[in-house]
Amino acid sequence: MKYNWDGILTKASYLYLSLPFLIFCLAWLNLPSAIAFSCITLVSIYFCLKNVHSDFSINYLVSKNPRTIWVSLLIILFIIFFSGIGHYTYQNNDHLYRGALFADLVKYDWPVMYKVSGFPGHFLEGKTTMMTYYLGFYLPAAALGKAFGLEFGRFALFFWTFIGTVLVVFQTGKYLRKFNYKLLLLFFGWGTLFFIGALYKNSFIDIYTETANPLWAGMILYGDSNLGLIYWTFNQSLTAWLILLLIYNKGPKQNIFFLYALTFFLSPFAFVGMFPFIIFSIWKNYEGRLKDDLWKNIKSYLSFQNIIGAVLVVGLNFIYIDSNKAGKFFQVLHHRPKILIVFYLLSWAIIAFLISSKFKKNALFWLVVIVLIPLPFFQQGYGIDFPGRLSIPALFFLMLMVGQFLIEEKSGW
Repeated sequence: MKYNWDGILTKASYLYLSLPFLIFCLAWLNLPSAIAFSCITLVSIYFCLKNVHSDFSINYLVSKNPRTIWVSLLIILFIIFFSGIGHYTYQNNDHLYRGALFADLVKYDWPVMYKVSGFPGHFLEGKTTMMTYYLGFYLPAAALGKAFGLEFGRFALFFWTFIGTVLVVFQTGKYLRKFNYKLLLLFFGWGTLFFIGALYKNSFIDIYTETANPLWAGMILYGDSNLGLIYWTFNQSLTAWLILLLIYNKGPKQNIFFLYALTFFLSPFAFVGMFPFIIFSIWKNYEGRLKDDLWKNIKSYLSFQNIIGAVLVVGLNFIYIDSNKAGKFFQVLHHRPKILIVFYLLSWAIIAFLISSKFKKNALFWLVVIVLIPLPFFQQGYGIDFPGRLSIPALFFLMLMVGQFLIEEKSGW
């Protein structure tokens, strides 16, 4: 029996991305809003799935070597098991905050409300405030945790992350038209040369045991690996990668803005970093002459999900996260030229140069470069997320281009 793997997994990807927002509408809003907005979301999901068309050549590539697929699934399961998600193995420092957030989602009624006390001088002292965070990724597992207990919820979060990783790897293979162990090596091994700076300033043992700070160029200048993003910020990276791939794997025009809007709910920083690539996708898929065929091209994007669904996701999420005052802090930064140049070289410039012979006439390649250059000069919020998270789409495209280079170029080096 032959399965339509592309259709099944692509539709599963849409459901994976949409379910958290549907849960948010149902559980965090008053009853009239919950009913109205959930209906709009369900209709948007239905029309999105209706527009999905399968690539049967992908079905052949997936099914021709089933042993490779099963072994690959076990490798992914092994890697996610050691991420610390689910509390089964060692956890890095970020899990202290994420674990507490997840436990509160399981323990307290939704929406989660806090009575702030014991912080004299704090702008929220004595007030009641809502949990305000890009928490969409956690909601399906937290809902199961409410029903079956915190430990089951942690297992659900682990399994939810595993499913997301499988969907991203599948869509990456679809983009490169390769499903083998080299695909896994590319995906989990991708991380540019940033680690060289960390090893120059610190020993490997100190970095491995977390007694030294691997952010050798400062708290703002850093470029994360795919594995680092999964182990530290899985809630932002997996969903952003999946949305980007669904759009660029010949995603239907009628679904693009709804998918992009979901990025704002699931990964707001990546939403900003993805904007140039959404504009590029529209420009690349423009048919005919700019002046004569403008309306014809606009009309191809007009759909219920792209208009009503996307506006709902962006508007509702904006109202929700607008209450987070810390996120409104913004400043322009300055860096020592020597450190900045070395950061560029090790984070992406050397690799971009090495593949430039193949992509020097590729507009997407130069867009990646243009996006990555200014990011280190800005900070949004009091944390260090802005450059490291806005770069998620651009660095992922650079990885895909490296994959294309390795597949298509035959030179020995």
